[in-house]
Amino acid sequence: MLNRRRKKQIEFGKRSQSKGRYQNLGSAGLQNNILSEVGSSSLSPHNTQSLVNVSQNEMLRDYESRTKLLFDDIEPVLKEILSHQTRSGFKRWANEQLFLHLGVKLEEAAWDMDESSNSYSFFQDLFSQIVFKQFLRMSEDFFNNDPLQGQNRKEAEEIFREAGIHALDITPCADGRLAHFISYVLRLPYSVARRKAHAGALFDVSESVRNWVFIEHSRFREGMPNNAAEPTRFLKMAVYHYSKVDPSHQGCAAHGSDDKKAAEAAKAKLQDFRQAIENRFGCGSTVETMLIGLNTDNDTLKVHIPNQQGQVCLDRYIETDQLYSNATNMSASEARVLIESEIDNCNLQKNSTIPRPELKKLIAWLVTNNFSQIQYVKEYEQGLYEDIGHAERFIGIGNGFEEVQLRNLCYYSFLDTIEEGVNDIDVGIKIFKGLNVKRGLPIPIIIRCDYDGRVPGSKTRAVEKARRIEKAVHSRYQELSSCGLLQTMGTLRDNTGARPAEKLI
Repeated sequence: MLNRRRKKQIEFGKRSQSKGRYQNLGSAGLQNNILSEVGSSSLSPHNTQSLVNVSQNEMLRDYESRTKLLFDDIEPVLKEILSHQTRSGFKRWANEQLFLHLGVKLEEAAWDMDESSNSYSFFQDLFSQIVFKQFLRMSEDFFNNDPLQGQNRKEAEEIFREAGIHALDITPCADGRLAHFISYVLRLPYSVARRKAHAGALFDVSESVRNWVFIEHSRFREGMPNNAAEPTRFLKMAVYHYSKVDPSHQGCAAHGSDDKKAAEAAKAKLQDFRQAIENRFGCGSTVETMLIGLNTDNDTLKVHIPNQQGQVCLDRYIETDQLYSNATNMSASEARVLIESEIDNCNLQKNSTIPRPELKKLIAWLVTNNFSQIQYVKEYEQGLYEDIGHAERFIGIGNGFEEVQLRNLCYYSFLDTIEEGVNDIDVGIKIFKGLNVKRGLPIPIIIRCDYDGRVPGSKTRAVEKARRIEKAVHSRYQELSSCGLLQTMGTLRDNTGARPAEKLI
């Protein structure tokens, strides 16, 4: 759906008040002002839902609004600028207007239209360059200023540790409507979880096993994130999605909008992962698994409750929208008791055992966090997203992309090679043919390859990998590439700290 594209008239030479709000994206001063105004954890005593974090909602809304504007204003601003190509000193003026309205500049040479090109391809090139500039700007702000407070993970880590969990690995669907799952839907610090998105949540079991091995090795050798002697487990979470408003069309594209098929496929992957660990390393290496369904219409959840042995069942679940409604006008303590009671009742009514007490408390905490997101959608989206379908601004492929924490901003798919991730990319291209190509806009694809700055040659290998993926993308989608409707930018990031992405030269 394209109704997220804002229709408006740009008045040039003047800076609107709204533009002034995000003109300084990347300024630590702006972020500090936001945090001082709205706080970080206070709850509204007047809210009918006592567990809703009102001030956090205000902070998250501000970030979402100003960040998405950076991308949504590109098309109208650029078209208006190009309508003045005949004016004297156009290149300098164009850059001034671009910076005034979007906060970025291009090389002056970018405004020279090649004699062999036409206005159509000229617009496509400029549009993509600006999208890429805005992404790099967003990445710098995200890692340098931590606008979502995602680097503050101590409290969340303690809660997971109390639940017997030492590491969290989340695989959502690559669909952009799930990109905010960690920071918004579950209200977790992005740094507390490893995220690898795949179309249909169909993650590579072998890759997940390798990550488990790395985590467990770190526990043995370094005592990180905790000592291997502690009786804690690795938690693997898979997130499928569905739509209640339009279930036949707005569900998961990778599963033909079949909710049951999507849930079954994610559950099967979790079972395979658990079995792989136990078969290879013994039953003492058992992992925890969690299956969650996300209603992309309004960010409510279907949480499948595990039994005492950690097994999940598609028929055993609680729905957070119903719990939210039932907890209205209750005190915070009463609401928490209700949530934990419903978790137990869910299994008892299906003649199953209740989950481990520690895991039950963890699930209850995640449900509580989701209450704030339910209220967020009620307050800022009138209870239902206007863009219940796809409305992503660009495609991201590779690894990392921690800075993408907003709904419908990016279709992101984890991959090491095009061959491994071809199905995921094909789904993304199909989506963007409807979003961009049919409107004459190019498909911007950002390639990310992270590296470990402590390892000799790691950056060089990341550069080679990024270039290899970029070349393969243009080769596979040659028809789109040859006419300028597919544009790419390779990026790198040192993942040993909070460092922003860097453009591959």
